[in-house]
Amino acid sequence: MQMTQLIGKLGLSDIKLIGRDRFLIFMFIFVVYIAVVLRFGMPWLNTYLIDNGIMPGDTIPIPLSDIYPMLVAYMALYTGALLVGTVVGFILLDEKDDNTLRAMLVTPVPLRQYALYRVGLPVVLAAVIVFAEVLVINQALIPLWQLALISVGAGITAPIASLFFAVFAENKVAGFAYSKFIGISGWVIMVGWFIPEPWQWLLGLIPPFWISKAYWMALEGNRLWLVALIIGIILQILLINWLLKRFNKVAYR
Repeated sequence: MQMTQLIGKLGLSDIKLIGRDRFLIFMFIFVVYIAVVLRFGMPWLNTYLIDNGIMPGDTIPIPLSDIYPMLVAYMALYTGALLVGTVVGFILLDEKDDNTLRAMLVTPVPLRQYALYRVGLPVVLAAVIVFAEVLVINQALIPLWQLALISVGAGITAPIASLFFAVFAENKVAGFAYSKFIGISGWVIMVGWFIPEPWQWLLGLIPPFWISKAYWMALEGNRLWLVALIIGIILQILLINWLLKRFNKVAYR
């Protein structure tokens, strides 16, 4: 089966699955909610904290605006991609519960093409959503060409999340439990913002952190931001490759 036909058939099936699942619909609505809240909420909260002597104040010497890049990195670059990965991951769990993966083994659809679709779709969708989300937030912006490249790097986080669900969660109930773990793992980005270099680089053991670091470096005008982005992309691809191998074993189990 040609890839275009596969995309058309699986894409239509995915739309139907999402349309009848309120949780998956909520995930997409939540992306819009995050962007709107941050766009209007961060400036309002920053002014409120300044006017009341809280940030900056005796306890916290910096204004909230100083940590906008950290909030954008976590809520848009990471969480935006994570929500897309969660939606695709739960679609995979639905197919797992319905034995769709086993049935596909006796169809003309090569498992490799199916896996490529399941990796490629969330990357593209997440990259577009992350790019749009950062523009809507409209804080701590970088030039559009840099944002486009970083959005692609962030988008690669999505299939990591979706494959993680497909490989380790037995069903959707277990998937909800694992979703909390994935969300908490993103706290590394927020913690990393406050850790000085060179200790900050130790957090690079978690591949998505490199994407946020590249964004922060681009904001600072650091010319090595592209190096950090490339490292993050390579590490994420290696992780996806490992997860795909595990996914193949799950499909044939």
